[in-house]
Amino acid sequence: MNTNNEIKKGEEHYICLGGCRGVSKVPGVCQTEGCANHNHELVRCYCTDGLHNDFKPVQK
Repeated sequence: MNTNNEIKKGEEHYICLGGCRGVSKVPGVCQTEGCANHNHELVRCYCTDGLHNDFKPVQK
């Protein structure tokens, strides 16, 4: 997973809601050891400001 700075604003990305604040350009699972959501699916984030909606689940 990447850090927030590697994702461009408005670019499709996926985040972990388990506390590690991981961000990925591709769908998958959290790979951060010790994270509460380790091996859980990442959530697609639709933010355009790079703040990831304060890492709260996106309402569809």
